[in-house]
Amino acid sequence: MTSTISIRPSRDIRNNYAQISSLSRQNPVAITVNGREDTVVLSHDYFVEQQKYVSELEAKLTVYAHLAQASDDVKLGRVQDIDGAFDDILSELDGIEL
Repeated sequence: MTSTISIRPSRDIRNNYAQISSLSRQNPVAITVNGREDTVVLSHDYFVEQQKYVSELEAKLTVYAHLAQASDDVKLGRVQDIDGAFDDILSELDGIEL
């Protein structure tokens, strides 16, 4: 799908829906009202593709945030040896009632 946006007047939605639908499979279609862009029509496949892309970016951002926090922890000396960490975890688990 290209990044070009077709621009069509709002009356084309009523009068030429099939053409707008066909155009939206090639690239987004901006619908104008009184000469100003008002709405963008996307094909369903393009919309799903964009939603997936956004979700993947959000997941990456979450990982990067955790990595940045871990890096800050190391730089600031907020670290613990593995034996101490496991002891803390096990003592917390011992306190949980099932």
